[in-house]
Formats: sequence, C-alpha cells, structure tokens
Amino acid sequence: MNWSTIIGYVLVLYAVYVIYKGRVVTSDDYNRSSWLNRSEKPVQFWFSVVLILVMAALLIFNVFHF
Repeated sequence: MNWSTIIGYVLVLYAVYVIYKGRVVTSDDYNRSSWLNRSEKPVQFWFSVVLILVMAALLIFNVFHF
C-alpha cells in the first residue's frame, strides 16, 4: 500500500464525514472559506461530495503514478 492509496482512503472517510455532518468547507477566489450546507444548496453539496469521491477513486486505483 503506497501513500496515494492511503490518501484515497482518507478522502473516502472525509466524504462519509461530510455526508454525516451535512456541510463541506468551500473557498472563493479571495481564499475566504465558508460552509456549504446540504439543506441550503443540495446540488452544490452533492457535486462537492462526488468530486471528493472521484479524487479518492483516482488515488485508490493508482491512476496517477508518481
């Protein structure tokens, strides 16, 4: 097991945590961070979760070879 696989599993755990809490941290062009709540903007929230899971899958299945 290499570092990219471990980071991929950490991202999966983070996605589960984000789904459980119902909010994810986002930032804007000026590096200001804010919370994106599932109840306020569900489409953006689930898009962020899917993006996290896609990045995790890419790392777990070693698509990138460093």
